[in-house]
Amino acid sequence: MDYMKESAYHHVEETQSTVTITRKKGTRCEHFNKIVDLVLTDHMDAKTHIDSESGGYDKVIILK
Repeated sequence: MDYMKESAYHHVEETQSTVTITRKKGTRCEHFNKIVDLVLTDHMDAKTHIDSESGGYDKVIILK
């Protein structure tokens, strides 16, 4: 899976200094967790954010 391209589970927003990958509302956390795992494998310094309601990841930020 290419996490840099949008899917049914996530949205990608790119700026000059960051790439932000956000879980789409209404999607299941376990699908997005697979995307987060792929990102962290390639970018160990990526920052993650956990949603307080679901307890799962909802965002990962890659610094360029």
